[in-house]
Amino acid sequence: MSDIEIPSEAKDRSQKAVGLTIAVLAVLLAVVSSLGNSEDNEKIVNEVKASNHYAWYQAKRIREAMNDIAVEQLRAGLLAGNATSAQQSKVEAMAQRYQAKNLEYKAENAEIQQKAHGFMNQAALSARKGDRFDLAEVFLQVAVVLCSVTLLTNQRGFFRSGLLVAAVGVAVGITAFTITEPPEVPSKGAHVAPIHSA
Repeated sequence: MSDIEIPSEAKDRSQKAVGLTIAVLAVLLAVVSSLGNSEDNEKIVNEVKASNHYAWYQAKRIREAMNDIAVEQLRAGLLAGNATSAQQSKVEAMAQRYQAKNLEYKAENAEIQQKAHGFMNQAALSARKGDRFDLAEVFLQVAVVLCSVTLLTNQRGFFRSGLLVAAVGVAVGITAFTITEPPEVPSKGAHVAPIHSA
């Protein structure tokens, strides 16, 4: 039975079908790879934005601490004596300006931290989607290899296996679009140690 010859026309049709399937899989592979790269880039952009916002937060906290020190030094200078009432009024006005500025910094810092946390969430979401696309890419690469082996061996089992693996890869790739929530990301602001004046 192993001597049964398959007509060359049927072989050609079969090989053309396998070749066409490989071409379709290659296109799917390129699309999934592109989507994965896009998510990876999005993750990096959002991590940089979050990092910049946390640095901005720290800079404002440092300014706030410096203002607190300046207020203490101004008031300590008054305690030394010899200050006229005009000088005392001027020093108190400056101290109030510093304190008002610190209130502005506190309000701004709350907003900056919120934005930074939002960027970290977006980065985490992109990372999850990117991982899914990467996994789908692996399945599609394996599918292309299995279908290619079919052309070399004329064994239909490789082709069927390739189609099955490709179906899994496509399904995994589609699940990336269903991810809408990032994993729980601890707020980086919670780890930022407050700066207190001595």
